[in-house]
Parts: sequence; structure tokens; C-alpha cells
Amino acid sequence: MFSNDKNIERIADFVEEAKRWVTIRKEYAKLDIIDKIVQVCTSLTLTLIFVLLIVMILIYLSFAVAHALGNAIDSTPIAYLIVSAFYLVLLIIIYCNRHNWIERPLVRFLVNVLLSDDNIDEHNN
Repeated sequence: MFSNDKNIERIADFVEEAKRWVTIRKEYAKLDIIDKIVQVCTSLTLTLIFVLLIVMILIYLSFAVAHALGNAIDSTPIAYLIVSAFYLVLLIIIYCNRHNWIERPLVRFLVNVLLSDDNIDEHNN
């Protein structure tokens, strides 16, 4: 009963379908990895561009504030020291809060991008 041609043909069809399914899942996994890498690279590039633009803006704003403060207190070197002290205090505050402001959001972002199963759920429904 198990050795008739119809059963053997069904088993062969099943094996072929299983091979095709494995191949498709492997290709899907590759595409999913590429998609996640592209998302991370895009986010990194945009962040880098925004940071560079913000740094440029802060440099020009710092010169403007130092110059205006120098005119107000009649001492340009002291004005530059005041602006530098402000940035030093800001650096210390950011360093003390780096876990909450930088590390945790970055980890959350990477976990959401790299471990998201949104695409798999869409295809299974």
C-alpha cells in the first residue's frame, strides 16, 4: 500500500515543495537582512548630516553670542571664555545623562529595526 506509484509521486512532490519553500525562505531572509541594513545605514547617514548641520549652526551662533557678549561686557576674550564655559557645562550634563539620552534610545532603535517581524506577519496572514 505504501509503495504504490501514487504515494511515491506525492512524496516526491512534497519533497520538491519543501525544497522550494526552503529556497524561498532563504531568499526572503537575505532580502530582510538587506532591508534592515539599508534602514540602519539610512538612519546613520541622516543623523550624520543633521549633526554636521547642527554643529555648523552652533559654531556660527557661538561666534555671534561671543561677539555680542564681548560688546556688552567690553571684553571679547572673557566673552569667549563664558561661551566656552557654557559648552563645558553642557558637555558635563550630556555626559552624565548619556545613558538616558543616547544609549537607551539607540538600543531601542536598533532593536526595533533589527528584530522587527512586521514583514513576516504581513506575509503569513
